[in-house]
Amino acid sequence: MKSLESHLHLGLTFSLVLLIGAAWWLGHAALHHTANAFVISRLEHDAEGLVGSLGLERTEARRLDAVGLTPVYEQPYSGHYFVVAFATGKRQRSRSLWDEELAVPRLAPGETRTWKMAGPIDQDLVVWAGGYRIGGQDLVVAVAEDIRPLSAELVVFERLFALMALGGLALSLLIQRVILRRAFASLRPVYRDIERLEHGQTATLTEQVPAEILPLVRKLNRLLVLFAQRLERSRTAAGNLSHAIKGPLGLVRQQLEDPALPMADRTRASLLEQVEQLRRLAERQLKRARLAGAGGAGACFEPAAELPTLQRLLERMHADRGLEIRLTQAIPEPLGVDREDMLELLGNLLDNACKWARKRVVCNLSIEGGTLLLRVDDDGPGCAEDALAAITERGVRLDEQISGHGLGLAIVKEILEGYGGRIVFGISPELGGLRAEARVPLGVDVSWNR
Repeated sequence: MKSLESHLHLGLTFSLVLLIGAAWWLGHAALHHTANAFVISRLEHDAEGLVGSLGLERTEARRLDAVGLTPVYEQPYSGHYFVVAFATGKRQRSRSLWDEELAVPRLAPGETRTWKMAGPIDQDLVVWAGGYRIGGQDLVVAVAEDIRPLSAELVVFERLFALMALGGLALSLLIQRVILRRAFASLRPVYRDIERLEHGQTATLTEQVPAEILPLVRKLNRLLVLFAQRLERSRTAAGNLSHAIKGPLGLVRQQLEDPALPMADRTRASLLEQVEQLRRLAERQLKRARLAGAGGAGACFEPAAELPTLQRLLERMHADRGLEIRLTQAIPEPLGVDREDMLELLGNLLDNACKWARKRVVCNLSIEGGTLLLRVDDDGPGCAEDALAAITERGVRLDEQISGHGLGLAIVKEILEGYGGRIVFGISPELGGLRAEARVPLGVDVSWNR
């Protein structure tokens, strides 16, 4: 799809080419018409002079060359010619015609005609002829002029005009380009805000924009605020609901475990299992809220700022085990991915590693080919080869009970599917436990709803 700027450039260029082309064509036509009109007017005046020199009597016997005509009619092939044709058939012609003839039509007195024809030595003649009655005799006077010298001058002028037109077109296109660039430069703050919005550095777009797109920007800002409020309310509500049902679930569990409650053992075990699943779901939602911490919805993920805080949180959560947790990264700039998504992804992988680790947990974040690579290793018992094969075959379609690892794969799967990423499990070559390696493509739109 062409950009709006390119579309405007093309339209204005086409319009200017048509306008300047039409102006050149009209100028060309008007110039030649004016030149021809000037030549014909001069020929008509010469014909009137010839008629005046004929006299009123003995017209046929009078010698025109003795009347003092313009000398140019005496020079052979000078490009200026005349012919006087009498009704009796007698003809007199200028000496400039030499041995050539000039065809003259029959014209009634008062009738005139103009035309173009080829003359001596390939001359381009414009001819004016008129019918007269002098001394009771009808005659036709035809006067011709070679317009090649005038045409040559016109060609020079037309070429100069064409060069000026092309120069004017180029200058107009340049001015048009500068004007359009300056006009679209007013949209650069919006472009910058869109990039900042993508990286979570702002919540709305600037309204310092041209009046034509200000209503659109305002509508987008209202939608952004509305979506952010809805997302924040939904996350807060999920955390509050999870916290609120923990107490009732604990009470239900105590009552189910009371031996005095008359109930079959099989039914009791089934109910306790369902209560335990509800408790795990509530714990998971609380963990998501705890890991997300402060920060607006859609905020960008800054590994340098977030990893130390996440490390301290994990150390407090597993303080009783004295684990060595080391989080490293080589990403100097914020990433254009959702902060809470990445904290949930990292938090679940690290929390699982901490649960199964003996002493050490190592996490490294890096960028490889436009993809965020998260690698989490632990020194725990790892995973059996057949279980790793099953994980590889089924990808991330695992629940939290596979192989007894409680990996939190429901959250991991949800986040990675939204970004078009993937996760691979294997044996850690450094620590000997389980390695979880997740890849998150950068610069993609999140397509899932939470």
